[in-house]
Amino acid sequence: MQTNYDIVVVGSINMDLFFEINRQPGIGETIEGQAFHFLQGGKGANQAIAAAKLGNKVAMIGCVGHAVFGTIAVKNFEKYGVNHTHVHRVDEYTGVACVTIQQSKKRDNSIISVPGANRRITKEMIDQAKPIIKKAKIVLLQLEIPMEIVEYVIDFCNENQVPVVLNPSPYQTLQADMIHKITFIIPNEIEVNQMFPNHSIELSCAQYPKKLIVTRGSMGAVFHDRVELKIVDGIKVPIVDTTGAGDVFLAAFASQYIKSNQIEESIRFANICAGMSIMKIGAQESSPTIDEVNEYKKYMNT
Repeated sequence: MQTNYDIVVVGSINMDLFFEINRQPGIGETIEGQAFHFLQGGKGANQAIAAAKLGNKVAMIGCVGHAVFGTIAVKNFEKYGVNHTHVHRVDEYTGVACVTIQQSKKRDNSIISVPGANRRITKEMIDQAKPIIKKAKIVLLQLEIPMEIVEYVIDFCNENQVPVVLNPSPYQTLQADMIHKITFIIPNEIEVNQMFPNHSIELSCAQYPKKLIVTRGSMGAVFHDRVELKIVDGIKVPIVDTTGAGDVFLAAFASQYIKSNQIEESIRFANICAGMSIMKIGAQESSPTIDEVNEYKKYMNT
Protein backbone atom coordinates (compact mmCIF):
# COMPACT_ATOMS: atom_id res chain seq x y z
CA MET A 1 0.00 0.00 0.00
CA GLN A 2 1.36 3.41 -1.02
CA THR A 3 2.31 5.67 1.90
CA ASN A 4 1.31 9.31 1.57
CA TYR A 5 3.91 11.82 2.72
CA ASP A 6 3.42 15.31 4.09
CA ILE A 7 6.65 16.54 2.53
CA VAL A 8 8.76 15.11 -0.29
CA VAL A 9 12.24 16.56 -0.75
CA VAL A 10 14.12 16.23 -4.03
CA GLY A 11 17.70 17.36 -3.68
CA SER A 12 21.24 17.08 -2.45
CA ILE A 13 22.79 14.82 0.17
CA ASN A 14 26.27 15.71 1.44
CA MET A 15 28.80 15.08 4.14
CA ASP A 16 29.91 18.36 5.73
CA LEU A 17 33.43 18.95 7.02
CA PHE A 18 33.40 21.89 9.47
CA PHE A 19 36.55 23.87 10.27
CA GLU A 20 36.43 26.53 12.99
CA ILE A 21 39.00 29.24 12.26
CA ASN A 22 39.98 32.70 13.52
CA ARG A 23 40.20 34.10 9.99
CA GLN A 24 40.24 33.03 6.36
CA PRO A 25 43.73 32.15 5.09
CA GLY A 26 45.31 34.17 2.31
CA ILE A 27 46.47 32.63 -0.98
CA GLY A 28 49.37 30.27 -0.34
CA GLU A 29 48.98 30.59 3.42
CA THR A 30 48.52 27.79 5.96
CA ILE A 31 46.75 28.60 9.20
CA GLU A 32 45.86 26.57 12.26
CA GLY A 33 42.20 25.79 12.87
CA GLN A 34 40.59 25.75 16.29
CA ALA A 35 38.18 22.82 15.87
CA PHE A 36 36.92 20.23 13.36
CA HIS A 37 33.50 18.59 13.04
CA PHE A 38 32.29 15.86 10.67
CA LEU A 39 28.52 16.07 10.13
CA GLN A 40 25.78 15.26 7.63
CA GLY A 41 24.55 17.98 5.26
CA GLY A 42 23.35 18.87 1.77
CA LYS A 43 20.45 21.27 1.35
CA GLY A 44 18.00 18.53 0.43
CA ALA A 45 18.94 16.26 3.32
CA ASN A 46 18.96 19.20 5.73
CA GLN A 47 15.43 20.13 4.72
CA ALA A 48 14.17 16.54 4.91
CA ILE A 49 15.52 15.96 8.40
CA ALA A 50 14.41 19.38 9.66
CA ALA A 51 10.89 18.63 8.41
CA ALA A 52 10.89 15.17 10.01
CA LYS A 53 12.03 16.58 13.37
CA LEU A 54 9.01 18.89 13.23
CA GLY A 55 6.72 15.85 13.16
CA ASN A 56 6.09 15.47 9.43
CA LYS A 57 6.04 12.27 7.40
CA VAL A 58 8.92 12.88 4.98
CA ALA A 59 10.45 11.13 1.96
CA MET A 60 13.82 11.98 0.39
CA ILE A 61 14.75 11.60 -3.29
CA GLY A 62 18.41 11.87 -4.23
CA CYS A 63 21.72 10.08 -4.75
CA VAL A 64 24.69 9.02 -2.65
CA GLY A 65 27.79 6.98 -3.35
CA HIS A 66 28.51 3.35 -2.44
CA ALA A 67 31.31 4.20 0.00
CA VAL A 68 31.07 4.96 3.70
CA PHE A 69 29.74 8.53 3.34
CA GLY A 70 26.71 7.19 1.48
CA THR A 71 26.09 4.56 4.15
CA ILE A 72 26.31 7.18 6.90
CA ALA A 73 23.83 9.40 5.05
CA VAL A 74 21.30 6.59 4.64
CA LYS A 75 21.61 5.58 8.31
CA ASN A 76 21.02 9.20 9.26
CA PHE A 77 17.73 9.23 7.35
CA GLU A 78 16.74 6.08 9.24
CA LYS A 79 17.66 7.74 12.54
CA TYR A 80 15.22 10.59 11.92
CA GLY A 81 12.48 8.53 10.27
CA VAL A 82 12.92 9.90 6.74
CA ASN A 83 11.92 7.43 4.01
CA HIS A 84 14.94 6.77 1.78
CA THR A 85 13.44 4.27 -0.69
CA HIS A 86 14.28 6.72 -3.48
CA VAL A 87 17.79 7.56 -2.28
CA HIS A 88 19.87 5.78 -4.91
CA ARG A 89 23.42 4.41 -4.48
CA VAL A 90 25.44 5.34 -7.59
CA ASP A 91 28.99 4.90 -8.88
CA GLU A 92 30.15 8.33 -7.72
CA TYR A 93 31.41 9.73 -4.43
CA THR A 94 28.80 11.21 -2.09
CA GLY A 95 28.62 14.99 -2.28
CA VAL A 96 30.85 16.82 0.18
CA ALA A 97 31.07 20.35 1.52
CA CYS A 98 33.87 22.17 3.30
CA VAL A 99 32.43 24.67 5.78
CA THR A 100 34.66 27.25 7.47
CA ILE A 101 33.25 29.07 10.49
CA GLN A 102 35.03 32.18 11.72
CA GLN A 103 35.22 32.46 15.50
CA SER A 104 33.91 36.00 15.53
CA LYS A 105 30.78 37.54 17.02
CA LYS A 106 28.85 36.95 13.79
CA ARG A 107 30.19 33.40 13.32
CA ASP A 108 30.22 33.96 9.54
CA ASN A 109 30.60 30.85 7.39
CA SER A 110 31.88 30.09 3.92
CA ILE A 111 31.06 26.89 2.05
CA ILE A 112 32.69 25.01 -0.82
CA SER A 113 30.38 22.28 -2.11
CA VAL A 114 31.40 19.46 -4.47
CA PRO A 115 28.24 17.80 -5.92
CA GLY A 116 29.55 14.28 -6.51
CA ALA A 117 26.62 11.83 -6.59
CA ASN A 118 24.11 14.69 -6.51
CA ARG A 119 24.86 15.20 -10.21
CA ARG A 120 23.76 11.64 -10.98
CA ILE A 121 20.05 11.96 -10.24
CA THR A 122 18.04 11.22 -13.40
CA LYS A 123 14.56 11.71 -14.81
CA GLU A 124 14.08 7.94 -14.57
CA MET A 125 14.65 8.15 -10.82
CA ILE A 126 12.05 10.91 -10.61
CA ASP A 127 9.65 8.80 -12.68
CA GLN A 128 10.01 5.96 -10.16
CA ALA A 129 9.10 8.38 -7.36
CA LYS A 130 6.16 10.05 -9.13
CA PRO A 131 3.52 8.17 -7.09
CA ILE A 132 4.78 9.69 -3.81
CA ILE A 133 5.41 13.11 -5.36
CA LYS A 134 1.87 13.21 -6.73
CA LYS A 135 0.40 12.41 -3.30
CA ALA A 136 2.64 14.80 -1.33
CA LYS A 137 1.14 17.79 0.45
CA ILE A 138 4.16 19.85 -0.62
CA VAL A 139 7.51 19.31 -2.42
CA LEU A 140 10.80 21.01 -1.53
CA LEU A 141 13.57 21.73 -4.05
CA GLN A 142 16.98 23.43 -4.15
CA LEU A 143 19.59 23.90 -6.87
CA GLU A 144 22.34 21.52 -5.75
CA ILE A 145 21.09 18.96 -8.28
CA PRO A 146 20.97 19.44 -12.10
CA MET A 147 18.60 22.18 -13.23
CA GLU A 148 16.94 19.87 -15.77
CA ILE A 149 15.84 17.63 -12.88
CA VAL A 150 14.55 20.59 -10.87
CA GLU A 151 12.51 21.76 -13.87
CA TYR A 152 11.26 18.22 -14.52
CA VAL A 153 9.96 17.96 -10.95
CA ILE A 154 8.40 21.44 -11.10
CA ASP A 155 6.58 20.57 -14.33
CA PHE A 156 5.21 17.33 -12.85
CA CYS A 157 4.08 19.05 -9.65
CA ASN A 158 2.46 21.84 -11.64
CA GLU A 159 0.53 19.33 -13.75
CA ASN A 160 -0.71 17.57 -10.61
CA GLN A 161 -1.44 20.64 -8.45
CA VAL A 162 1.25 19.80 -5.90
CA PRO A 163 2.65 22.92 -4.18
CA VAL A 164 6.39 23.47 -4.68
CA VAL A 165 8.82 25.43 -2.52
CA LEU A 166 12.17 26.29 -4.12
CA ASN A 167 15.30 27.58 -2.45
CA PRO A 168 17.27 29.02 -5.43
CA SER A 169 20.67 28.15 -4.00
CA PRO A 170 23.34 27.94 -5.22
CA TYR A 171 21.92 30.53 -7.58
CA GLN A 172 21.18 29.64 -11.20
CA THR A 173 19.01 31.55 -13.65
CA LEU A 174 15.32 30.68 -13.41
CA GLN A 175 13.22 30.99 -16.54
CA ALA A 176 10.04 33.08 -16.25
CA ASP A 177 7.78 30.12 -17.02
CA MET A 178 9.42 28.12 -14.21
CA ILE A 179 8.95 30.97 -11.73
CA HIS A 180 5.27 31.04 -12.65
CA LYS A 181 4.91 27.30 -11.88
CA ILE A 182 6.57 27.46 -8.44
CA THR A 183 4.32 28.09 -5.44
CA PHE A 184 6.94 29.72 -3.22
CA ILE A 185 10.49 30.87 -3.96
CA ILE A 186 12.57 31.49 -0.84
CA PRO A 187 15.98 33.13 -1.48
CA ASN A 188 18.15 35.06 0.95
CA GLU A 189 19.14 38.69 0.32
CA ILE A 190 22.17 37.76 -1.79
CA GLU A 191 20.21 35.32 -3.94
CA VAL A 192 17.28 37.69 -4.56
CA ASN A 193 19.76 40.32 -5.75
CA GLN A 194 21.20 37.76 -8.15
CA MET A 195 17.71 36.93 -9.39
CA PHE A 196 16.65 40.56 -9.83
CA PRO A 197 19.86 42.65 -9.99
CA ASN A 198 18.09 45.87 -11.00
CA HIS A 199 15.33 45.69 -8.40
CA SER A 200 15.11 46.46 -4.71
CA ILE A 201 13.89 43.65 -2.46
CA GLU A 202 10.59 45.49 -2.03
CA LEU A 203 10.09 45.80 -5.78
CA SER A 204 11.02 42.15 -6.36
CA CYS A 205 8.51 40.99 -3.73
CA ALA A 206 5.83 43.27 -5.19
CA GLN A 207 6.46 41.74 -8.61
CA TYR A 208 5.83 38.25 -7.18
CA PRO A 209 3.33 38.75 -4.33
CA LYS A 210 2.61 35.75 -2.10
CA LYS A 211 5.30 33.83 -4.02
CA LEU A 212 8.66 35.44 -3.26
CA ILE A 213 9.74 35.27 0.39
CA VAL A 214 13.15 36.79 1.16
CA THR A 215 14.99 35.66 4.28
CA ARG A 216 17.16 38.24 6.06
CA GLY A 217 18.97 36.33 8.77
CA SER A 218 18.30 37.66 12.27
CA MET A 219 15.99 40.31 10.79
CA GLY A 220 13.50 37.64 9.76
CA ALA A 221 11.85 37.61 6.33
CA VAL A 222 9.73 39.75 4.02
CA PHE A 223 7.05 39.12 1.40
CA HIS A 224 4.36 41.14 -0.38
CA ASP A 225 0.71 40.32 0.32
CA ARG A 226 -0.59 42.18 -2.77
CA VAL A 227 -1.30 45.24 -0.60
CA GLU A 228 2.00 46.02 1.09
CA LEU A 229 5.41 44.62 1.98
CA LYS A 230 5.07 42.51 5.12
CA ILE A 231 8.04 42.35 7.48
CA VAL A 232 8.08 39.33 9.77
CA ASP A 233 10.71 39.78 12.46
CA GLY A 234 13.16 37.07 13.43
CA ILE A 235 14.15 36.08 16.96
CA LYS A 236 17.28 37.32 18.73
CA VAL A 237 19.54 34.49 19.86
CA PRO A 238 23.28 33.92 20.42
CA ILE A 239 24.91 32.74 17.18
CA VAL A 240 27.00 29.57 17.16
CA ASP A 241 26.69 28.38 13.53
CA THR A 242 24.38 29.69 10.79
CA THR A 243 25.03 26.73 8.46
CA GLY A 244 21.73 25.22 7.34
CA ALA A 245 19.53 27.93 8.88
CA GLY A 246 18.00 28.65 5.48
CA ASP A 247 17.20 24.95 5.06
CA VAL A 248 15.51 24.86 8.46
CA PHE A 249 13.51 27.95 7.50
CA LEU A 250 12.32 26.29 4.29
CA ALA A 251 11.35 23.04 6.01
CA ALA A 252 9.60 24.84 8.87
CA PHE A 253 7.73 27.15 6.50
CA ALA A 254 6.47 24.17 4.50
CA SER A 255 5.61 22.26 7.68
CA GLN A 256 3.43 25.07 9.00
CA TYR A 257 1.97 26.06 5.63
CA ILE A 258 0.48 22.62 4.96
CA LYS A 259 -1.29 22.92 8.32
CA SER A 260 -2.45 26.56 8.24
CA ASN A 261 -2.34 27.68 4.60
CA GLN A 262 -1.25 31.06 6.01
CA ILE A 263 1.96 32.64 4.67
CA GLU A 264 2.69 35.10 7.49
CA GLU A 265 1.98 32.56 10.23
CA SER A 266 4.23 30.04 8.46
CA ILE A 267 7.06 32.58 8.16
CA ARG A 268 6.76 33.39 11.86
CA PHE A 269 7.07 29.69 12.71
CA ALA A 270 10.00 29.32 10.30
CA ASN A 271 11.78 32.30 11.88
CA ILE A 272 11.57 30.63 15.29
CA CYS A 273 12.89 27.30 13.98
CA ALA A 274 15.73 28.89 11.98
CA GLY A 275 16.67 31.07 14.94
CA MET A 276 16.79 28.09 17.28
CA SER A 277 18.98 26.21 14.80
CA ILE A 278 21.83 28.74 14.84
CA MET A 279 22.45 28.18 18.55
CA LYS A 280 24.12 24.81 17.81
CA ILE A 281 26.74 23.62 15.33
CA GLY A 282 25.80 21.49 12.32
CA ALA A 283 23.09 21.78 9.69
CA GLN A 284 20.98 18.79 10.77
CA GLU A 285 21.82 18.25 14.42
CA SER A 286 20.93 21.88 15.16
CA SER A 287 17.40 21.89 13.73
CA PRO A 288 14.79 21.84 16.52
CA THR A 289 12.21 19.17 17.20
CA ILE A 290 8.55 20.16 17.38
CA ASP A 291 8.67 19.63 21.17
CA GLU A 292 11.61 22.04 21.46
CA VAL A 293 9.79 24.63 19.36
CA ASN A 294 6.65 24.32 21.46
CA GLU A 295 8.70 24.62 24.64
CA TYR A 296 10.38 27.77 23.29
CA LYS A 297 7.04 29.32 22.33
CA LYS A 298 5.64 28.47 25.77
CA TYR A 299 8.67 30.07 27.45
CA MET A 300 8.40 33.25 25.35
CA ASN A 301 4.71 33.58 26.22
CA THR A 302 5.29 33.41 29.98
